[in-house]
Amino acid sequence: MSLPRVFLAVAALGAVAACVSDDPVEDYAFVGTWDCQVETFTFTNTTYSYGDKTLPIKAVRQDNRNFTLYFADGYVIGLGAVTATGMTWVSGASGDQFNCKRVN
Repeated sequence: MSLPRVFLAVAALGAVAACVSDDPVEDYAFVGTWDCQVETFTFTNTTYSYGDKTLPIKAVRQDNRNFTLYFADGYVIGLGAVTATGMTWVSGASGDQFNCKRVN
């Protein structure tokens, strides 16, 4: 990566950090229950639940209809192209990707 690109990448990371919110908004588009092929995932403004686990969401970054959710220990998931009926769930750790349909 050339030196100017490094500066652009660092500047972009700073802009991303500025978009991260610790305070939940009233209604994130992903809030609800989703059938994501392998599991049913449930999101509130402040939690992510699957199976018998519930994880508190530490921060959310929104870019149009895409969301990045941050959790303890550096765990991150992406929710892409979120609409009223569908979204794509992506694991930052494993790279797994699931197409999800809204249950409610």
